[in-house]
Amino acid sequence: MKDTNIKGFLRKPKKTASGGVYQGRFVCDNVQWTGEEEEALATFTITAEELADAAESRLLWTDQDVQRGIQPGLPQVPPRELQLCAGYPDPRLYVFDEDNADDITEKLLRGEKLFLGPLVWNLRPGTFEAYWDSQQQKIFIYSGKVYLPDSHHRQQAILKAVRAWRDSPSSYSKFSPSKQFKVELYFLSKEDEGNYFFDKNQRPKPTAKSKAYDLTTLDDLSLLAKKVIDKSSALKDNVNRVTDRLTAKNPQVITLSTLREMMRSMASDDALDESEIEGLATIAATFYDLLSDVRPELGSLFPPERRKVRESLIVDSAVMMHGYASLMRDFNTAIPEAGMRNAIADLKQKLSRISKQTVYSFGRWRGDLFEKRNPLWSRVGVVKPGRDGKRLTVLNTGAARSECGRVLKQLLSIDNAVHNLQFLVAH
Repeated sequence: MKDTNIKGFLRKPKKTASGGVYQGRFVCDNVQWTGEEEEALATFTITAEELADAAESRLLWTDQDVQRGIQPGLPQVPPRELQLCAGYPDPRLYVFDEDNADDITEKLLRGEKLFLGPLVWNLRPGTFEAYWDSQQQKIFIYSGKVYLPDSHHRQQAILKAVRAWRDSPSSYSKFSPSKQFKVELYFLSKEDEGNYFFDKNQRPKPTAKSKAYDLTTLDDLSLLAKKVIDKSSALKDNVNRVTDRLTAKNPQVITLSTLREMMRSMASDDALDESEIEGLATIAATFYDLLSDVRPELGSLFPPERRKVRESLIVDSAVMMHGYASLMRDFNTAIPEAGMRNAIADLKQKLSRISKQTVYSFGRWRGDLFEKRNPLWSRVGVVKPGRDGKRLTVLNTGAARSECGRVLKQLLSIDNAVHNLQFLVAH
């Protein structure tokens, strides 16, 4: 590449006091270019010690918005941008596998053969200053932050190994600070860093789906799910967008990956245009807010309240969310014929049948439809006894999801509320 139009590259190099070329904060040496314009990619080789020095000079950063992310359910959101030189992120605050990074560090210090993929750096266009010297095949980085859209664990491990060796070279005689690593230097916007993370971590091998879906702008069902969150008062700040599990400490009602799967009931995997996403999101958000009006457990709760609900009810379980998706699909189907106002009125009337105030019976049992101990859920394969024979386990299989949808649809389709649930066992 003879020249580059990437915003941030200067036409002329900066000068030193003596008039020579100022090489800046970091020099990318013997650079090779691939691609043109927005797809331009620079590759070069650095040593472990060079990487450590770049980190110590506070050049290298991670942005947790486009990394594995911040732990869900924290009372206060910690900083999203972290310096690599600060060391491992606190696992209580951030999603980071310390064991994975330590394993790489130990192998480096022992001098073992280690097959690591390229290290990934990114300079966001318009946020840096640099100069490309086409004669020397060098990039001089003058200012800005280099972000790590991927390979965070590898680079933390290399930094930790260099620091350990510098503290006690004789203890790690097999470690070579001149060990070389290939670097891929991208020029992506923050949004495209998220898309890069999605392509590298979600498509080849599953990572936390919720985080990958949160980052991408290339998956229409993910865009639809995020738009629903924006439009729903009950889902605002109530969706785990980082991991795919809701632990006892997590008060959020649903994961982004589950919400995305719910959207399949209204839209296929086919490409959706912006107007379709907007319209479907409005319908889905309207449905969910009406549902949460009837079942407040589906709205925002404090952690103790959420734990109490999860202990005794399946109303906010992942498997039941798929049952609600069946009702949402019917609501969406009814709108073109009945109109939004009439469809909403009809849905409100039907949803009253699953309110906490409606008492159902199954044999000798009487209570809330969504109680785990409601014999109906055991009979249709949604709940089963745990290993200790006392606690009940909620299943999330394909068959259990179908049964949740069938039961709810059948209850809402009858003219009058039927309080004896035994008839629902027979298909």
